[in-house]
Amino acid sequence: MRTAAPAGTERVAPLAPAQHSLWFLDQLTGPSGEYILPFAHRLRGPLDIEALESALNALVARHAPLRTRIEQADGEPWQTVRRHRPFRLPQSDLSGDPGRVAPTVTDLALRPFDLAREDPLRPLLVRLGPQDHVLVCSLHHICCDGLSLALMGEELAVLYRAARNGRNPQEALPPLPVQYSDIVLARLGRAGSPEGRRALDRQREALAGAEPLRLPVDRPRPAIRTGRGDRVEVVVPAGTVRAVRAAARRHRVTPYMLLLTVFAMLLHRRSGSHDLCVGTPVSGRADREEEALIGLFTNTVVLRLDLSGDRGLAELLSGVRSRALAAYQDGDVPFEHVVDALRPPRDLSRTPVFQVMFSFQDFEEDALALDGLHCTPWDIPVGSSKFDLELELGRDGDRLRGFLEYSTDLYEAATVRRLADDYLALLREVLDLSDSSTSEEPAR
Repeated sequence: MRTAAPAGTERVAPLAPAQHSLWFLDQLTGPSGEYILPFAHRLRGPLDIEALESALNALVARHAPLRTRIEQADGEPWQTVRRHRPFRLPQSDLSGDPGRVAPTVTDLALRPFDLAREDPLRPLLVRLGPQDHVLVCSLHHICCDGLSLALMGEELAVLYRAARNGRNPQEALPPLPVQYSDIVLARLGRAGSPEGRRALDRQREALAGAEPLRLPVDRPRPAIRTGRGDRVEVVVPAGTVRAVRAAARRHRVTPYMLLLTVFAMLLHRRSGSHDLCVGTPVSGRADREEEALIGLFTNTVVLRLDLSGDRGLAELLSGVRSRALAAYQDGDVPFEHVVDALRPPRDLSRTPVFQVMFSFQDFEEDALALDGLHCTPWDIPVGSSKFDLELELGRDGDRLRGFLEYSTDLYEAATVRRLADDYLALLREVLDLSDSSTSEEPAR
């Protein structure tokens, strides 16, 4: 085992299972934009560029994953955490060429990384006018997850304020007691423990024999999944959201469980299958120390849902609740270990174990707030899809807003738009039935 860090590095550590999976895909198919998380905001007002540069440097110095490269030694990939080297914030003045702004931001946000030779954070400040800029940071998923982006925005605001006020931004936040690589080492140890092996056995038993979900598609499935994708917007109005929360209380489930159940009902209607495997993400952060870290903590659990028989809504919800609670109990079992244990037939045309993802974020993320600036998110076209379909919903004021992301190898946009509309219609139908009577609930 490699023990000594090479010159210019702080530490060499093994990869987390999710990181190893992303690295393997990168080696198999070559660098792509499929696993890039863009952080982009428009900044209107008197921007202190020097303070912003200092804040970004302090952020990278604070969080080791932002200066980590994936290198091989003895045939194995390792996290090579590099010492922080202060950098200048790259800038591009497009104030005289507004037509180039969107393509420039999108190109940087989705340009592939060389994981062995580049740090997984690539920033750029685009000038639109004297008090109008776009800050875009492209991050590879191997160094962070969705909650990391939220933390990044929170800390960037604190660090920018400190730098703007003449303080050293590296002293504006309390020191981190641990780093991401410390957590990875501890989790790898737990995964190999007797309890870790028992949890893996439970996951394997729950998913044994599951078949791929075969939904009708517009195009023949390619022999090798390309990852190309797009998305359509899904908006659940405020009145429907109130009805969702009321129905969830009546049935003693969470809004997530009700929204997932309706999605499963729609998949059952489209596929004819009553045995459905749906992936869902979990934050993977177990304590306060981990909540303060940027890193790839997100795990995926697979819910195997039974929609057989002539069941009413109450029975369907009860089944989803039981399966979700059981899966979350073992939510720290790395999904990659579950795949290894199941040994599904090798099939490069689809993702293993499940092909449809559902996620629900029942809180509203705080917007980026830099002192003296009006900050708004800058939309980046995705251009990729990790699964055949993924329904992603989150709170947006009193309503829910999200997207139905889809593989463009399989679906036309119009088909997915109809599918999204059918989900909203089915949700209203289920809520109307639930509200009129909990004892007369037609199944599907």
